[in-house]
Amino acid sequence: MAIVKMKRLRLLAPRPDREELLRALQSLGCVEIREPAIDLSDPAWEGLGKPDHAGLEKAREQSLTLNAALDALRRYAPAKDGLFARRPEITEGELFDDGAYAAGLDAARQVLEGEQALAAKGAERSKLLTQKASLEPWSCLDVALDEEGSAAVPVHFCSVPVKTDFAALEAAVDRDDVPAQLVRAGSDRELRYFLLICHHSAVSACYEAMRPFGASRVTLRGWTGTAAENIAKLDNRIAALERETEQCRADLAAFGGKRDALRRCVDRAGQEIGREENRARLIDTDTAFVLDGWFPAENQGELEKVLGNFQCAWEAAEPTQDEYPQVPIKLKNNPVTGPFTAITEMYSMPAYGSVDPNPLMAPFFIAFFGFMMNDIGYGVLMVLGTALFLAKARPKGTMRDMMAMFFMCGISSVFWGCLTGSFFGDFLSKLFDLTGSAAAVPGYHDAAGSFIWFWKPLFTPINDTITVMIGSMVLGVIQVFTGMAVSVSMKLRQGQVLDAVTQEMAWWCILIGAALAIGGPMIPGGSAALGTAGMVILVLGVVLLPVGSIIRSKSALGAVTWLWDAYQGISGYFSDILSYLRLMALMMAGSIIASVFNTLGSVFGLVPFIIVAIIGNTLNLVLNLLGCYVHTMRLQCLEFFGRFYQDGGKPFRPLAVETKYVDILKEEH
Repeated sequence: MAIVKMKRLRLLAPRPDREELLRALQSLGCVEIREPAIDLSDPAWEGLGKPDHAGLEKAREQSLTLNAALDALRRYAPAKDGLFARRPEITEGELFDDGAYAAGLDAARQVLEGEQALAAKGAERSKLLTQKASLEPWSCLDVALDEEGSAAVPVHFCSVPVKTDFAALEAAVDRDDVPAQLVRAGSDRELRYFLLICHHSAVSACYEAMRPFGASRVTLRGWTGTAAENIAKLDNRIAALERETEQCRADLAAFGGKRDALRRCVDRAGQEIGREENRARLIDTDTAFVLDGWFPAENQGELEKVLGNFQCAWEAAEPTQDEYPQVPIKLKNNPVTGPFTAITEMYSMPAYGSVDPNPLMAPFFIAFFGFMMNDIGYGVLMVLGTALFLAKARPKGTMRDMMAMFFMCGISSVFWGCLTGSFFGDFLSKLFDLTGSAAAVPGYHDAAGSFIWFWKPLFTPINDTITVMIGSMVLGVIQVFTGMAVSVSMKLRQGQVLDAVTQEMAWWCILIGAALAIGGPMIPGGSAALGTAGMVILVLGVVLLPVGSIIRSKSALGAVTWLWDAYQGISGYFSDILSYLRLMALMMAGSIIASVFNTLGSVFGLVPFIIVAIIGNTLNLVLNLLGCYVHTMRLQCLEFFGRFYQDGGKPFRPLAVETKYVDILKEEH
C-alpha cells in the first residue's frame, strides 16, 4: 500500500533488434519509454536521429479502417451481446497472428466497400425520386417532354406560384390580339405547371402579360418521350435499386459472423499503435538505437530475463532527487484500497516520494458514503448489483475499480442502515400498518413513528437531528486530525521538525485544548480539572504559533505575521470541520425523500403504495448514489487531501498489451 519504487532504464541495442525488443517489452508490460533529453540539433549529437513515422501512420490507418467496419456492422448487423457479455479469452500468440490480422483487414475493407456501394445506391435512389417528383406534374399530359412545337407555333413549358389565380392568368393571356392558349398540367406544393402554346409573334406579349403573375419557363433538358413514360422507367429503376439495396444490406449482415475477428484485429491494431508511438520516442543511428525509460524496481528480475535474450547494453539506476518530478507514479494497493486509485487519478497522482493517499482515504470514503446513504435496502441493491456486474461482465480498469468501490460502499450503507433502522426508508413500517400485521412482527414498535425491524435503532435521522449533527462533526474531526497526523509524519521524515511542532502540533493543542476547556466541565462526570488541563494545552498551542513564526522569519516581524497565520488557521480548520455537516444533510435528505414517497403511496391503499414506493425509492436511490459520491469525493479532495497531499505525479503508462474486446491469457514460457 504505497507508491512503487521506480528505476531509470537506459539501453543501447543493435537497430535490427529494435522491433523484436519492443515487442518483448510490450509483452512484459512494465517499461515506460520516455524521450531522452537530447537536443538533436546540437552538433555533439550529430548522427543521431528519430525513427520515421510511417509505421505509426499505417497502424492508425488500419485502426480507423477496422473501427469503421465495426461501426458499419453495428448498423447493419447489430450484435446481441447482452448486458453481461463476457469478453473472449485468447493468447498473445493469437492476438499477434499476422494471418488472422491480414484476413481481418481484408474483411474490414470489404465491409466498407459494401457500405460505400450501399451509400451510392441510396444517393442514386434519392436522385431518381427527385427526378420523378419533378416529372409527376406533367404526367397528365400526353406531350413529349422534348416537344418544342413548330417554328410558327412553339410550345413552352411554364410554371406559376401554386396560389396564383389561374383563371385570371388565362384571361390576361386570352386576348383578341394575342393568338395563344394555356394548357393546364399538374402542381406540387409550390408551383402550378402549364403549357403555353402561341404564335411565335405573340411570345413576347404573352410573357409580358404573365409577368405580374410570377410566371417562368421550365427547362426539361435531357428527357424524351412523355412524362408518364419516363416515370415508368424511373419506377422500374427505383424498384431495381431497392432490390440491390436489400442485397447489399444482406451482404453486410453476413459479415456479422466476422465481428469477433474484427474486434480482435482492433485490439491488435491498438498494440501496433502503442508500439509505434513508443518507437517514436527512441533515438537511433544507422546501426543502433537508444532507449530511455522507467520501470518498477520489483520487476527488475523479469526485465533482466527478457533483455538477456538480446545483444544489448543496459543499466538500471535509482532516481535522484532532481529526477523525482519526472518519475512516473504507480500505486500498489490491496483489494480494499486499490479501487480508490480511480479517485486519486481523477484528482491528481501523488508526487514521487510522497504518501499514497488510498489507504488513508478508503476507510473514510466508505464510512462517509454509507453514513449518507444509511439504508439497508439501498445497500443490499448496491452490493448485489455490483457483485453481479463484476462476476458476469468482468470489467477492467476504471470500471472495475468503480464497481468494487460501490460494492464496499453498499456494505457500509447496510451497516449504517442497521443503526438507523432504515429499509427503503420506513417502507416496512408502512407495509405492516397497511396489512395490519404490525402486531405479528417480533419487536415491532413505532412509538416515534420510525421503522424498527427486529431491533430498536440506535438513532433515526429525522428524529435525532442533534445526534446526526454531532456524529457528522466527530467524523470530520477524526479525518482532519488524521490528515494533520500524516502531515506531521511527513515533515518529521523530511527533517522539518520546526514546522511539524509549530504548525500541525500547535493546532492540535489549540483545537484539543479548546474542546477540553469548553466541553470538559460539561461532560457528565467531568471536573474543573479537565477544563484547567484544556486551558493549559490551549495556551501551549497559542505560544507555539508565534514562536515558530519568529524562528522561521529570523526577525521580529514574525511576531506580527503569525496573527495572519492564526486567522487563516482558525477560519480554515473550523470551516473544514463545518463542511462535514453535509454528511448530516445528505443523510436526512435521503431519509425524508424516502419517507415522503412511502407516506404518499400509503394514502391510497396497498397496491398504489407498493407502486409509488418502488418508483420513489428507485429515484431516491439514483439521486443518493450521485449525491453521496460527489460529496464524499469533495470531502476527500478538499478537506482531507489539503492537509498533507503532495500532488503533481504523472501516472505510470508502460508499453503493454492493452485490449478492449478480448482478455489475454498468460502463456507459460
